[in-house]
This record gives sequence, C-alpha cells and structure tokens, in this order.
Amino acid sequence: MQGTTKRPAKGSNLTPAYSLYGESSEFGKSIFSNAESILVRSNNLQSNIDLHVHLDLYQFVYISEGRSKLVSTDGEYDIGKHSLVMIPPNIEHGFSSYIETNTFGHVITVSEVYFDRLAQRGTLAKDITKCITIIENIESERNPEVLTAIERIIYEHKSENYPFILAREAAVLLFIVEFLRLVAERNALQFGLKTSDAASFSDKTKIEVLSNLIDMHHKIQKNVQFYADRMNMSVSNLNKISVQSTGKTVHRNIKERILEKAKSYLSNTNVSVKEISFTLGFEDPAYFTRFFTTNTGVPPLAFRRLSLRALEVSRVPSDEASGDADKDPQHFSQWDRSSEVTALMS
Repeated sequence: MQGTTKRPAKGSNLTPAYSLYGESSEFGKSIFSNAESILVRSNNLQSNIDLHVHLDLYQFVYISEGRSKLVSTDGEYDIGKHSLVMIPPNIEHGFSSYIETNTFGHVITVSEVYFDRLAQRGTLAKDITKCITIIENIESERNPEVLTAIERIIYEHKSENYPFILAREAAVLLFIVEFLRLVAERNALQFGLKTSDAASFSDKTKIEVLSNLIDMHHKIQKNVQFYADRMNMSVSNLNKISVQSTGKTVHRNIKERILEKAKSYLSNTNVSVKEISFTLGFEDPAYFTRFFTTNTGVPPLAFRRLSLRALEVSRVPSDEASGDADKDPQHFSQWDRSSEVTALMS
C-alpha cells in the first residue's frame, strides 16, 4: 500500500474542504487551537463522517473507550481504545463508527501555522506531516505524560480563568512535545506503510529517533539490540545508518553519550565518582573508573582536577597567563594538558 496522498491546498472538486468538519472553510482560520470531546465534536453530525480534508488544521483524535474505523483513499484502519491519531492538513480522511459501540475520547485541533511554529519544523516533525499517524496501546503506566498533556489541554480550553490564553498555549505546546516524543519512542505506525521497514522515515529522521532513544535510555540500556528493537530494525541496518550519518557505530554513540554525561558531572558538580557511576547505570564504581580511564586516557578524579585547573587558568588575564607561562615551563605544560581536557568535554 502506498502512503496517504497529500491533497492540494484547496482540496478537490469532489472532496469537501473544512476548517472543522461540518463548518465552513472560513471557520477557525483565526483560531489557533480547539479541544473538545468526541461527543461534542460529532454532535449533529451523522454517525459516519465522509471523506473530507482540513485545509489549515492538524487534528488529533484520542480514543479512550470504544473503537472507530479510519477511512482514507488508501483503505480503512480499525482504531481501538487508547489510540491517538494525528491527521495533517490536506489529507483526505473520514470515520466510520460501529453502531454497537459507544466511542469516547477527545479531539484536539491545532492550526497549521501554530503547529509548525511550536514543532519548529524539525526533521521528525516534517516527516510525520506526510501522512496520517496512528499510535496504539497508549498506557497510563508507560505513557502517563501524553495522557496528562491531553487532560491538561482539555481542561485549559474549558477554563476562562486568567491567564487562560497563555495557559492554553502552554498546554498545546506541552501536548505537541509529548506527541513528538511518543512518535520518536515508538517509531509510530503510519497509516498505509509497514512499520517494519519504516519507509516513511528518512535516514536523518531515524538518526534523530536513535539520538532521542539514547538520551532517554543510555543510563539503563547499553545494548544495541534494545535500540534496534525499539526502532523495528535489525542491528546491522541500524549500525549501517549510524555509521553513514555519524561516522560511528550505535555502540560507540551510546558510549560517547555516557562519557559526555560523566565529564559534565565531573566538571560541573562535586558529586562523588561512586554516585556518578550509579547515576549512569554502573553497578560497580571500579568498572566505571576503568571504563572512563580507557576511553579518555585519564582517571575520573584526575579529569576533575584538570578541569578545575583549566577553569582557573581561563580566568587569568591573557597577558598575565602568558607572562607566567614564560617564567614557568611547568605552568605551560599544565595549561596545555588542561586544554586537552577542555577539548574532551566539548
């Protein structure tokens, strides 16, 4: 099956174009966001919502209970409870309900201009606008942040308490953040494409997804297989993309992220090496010390001392530092060594 086709901005002669379904195409152009229940949104509409497009709106449909059927020009897809659907502007879609099932949930609508500004048009945000995105099995234990964000955005759009405009904007931003994080974490199923080949994601986006996963899990998960599984890829293919994009294997990127965090802790805090090792997921502080020494050429405590020395020297006026260096060859040697440590931190 091919990816869902993006429609021209004005829609086609056969497909109705709306800002919000059932209302004129002029409605909502000045409204940056809207949030309401599925029951309210579908009030006075027939059970089956025919194919249509939204010219300038992103629409998010969260089903908390029941089920529905998403209809597109490429086919149909059953959506169960605890699912979140994102429909970009200009994508033909409709919904077919099940008469025997009561469906509950929420509909969140965000204008295209507003979404693009908040999402900052990153590579991931750009890729997911190509077709409808479906995220299934959103669980309160595993994904509490996105559910809390949905509840918050619904609450703020009902509230008129000052400063409600600012509160709504903050709620929309939080929801978009959690949605993009969830997409990155899940490598979410995109309607009309197989998850296994992740055809809708560019290699650049896959590297962004990998980087986000490493950020979230490097303290606990140091096995490349974990990241390959989360991205529905083989270890060999993931390593191939990683090497092509970063010049390093996935294992090396994980290791460098850990070293980056370790160097930051040693340079900017007084936390003990033992505490740092536990924070970074090492059960044995001695193993962490060997890991750090092997990969940097200097033990953790020595790195901390050199970092502090580099900081002290950087605060000395340049002419004074130069004069001292001329008088004291050993001082110059220390300056040179601390510069190397600073380079390691960058």
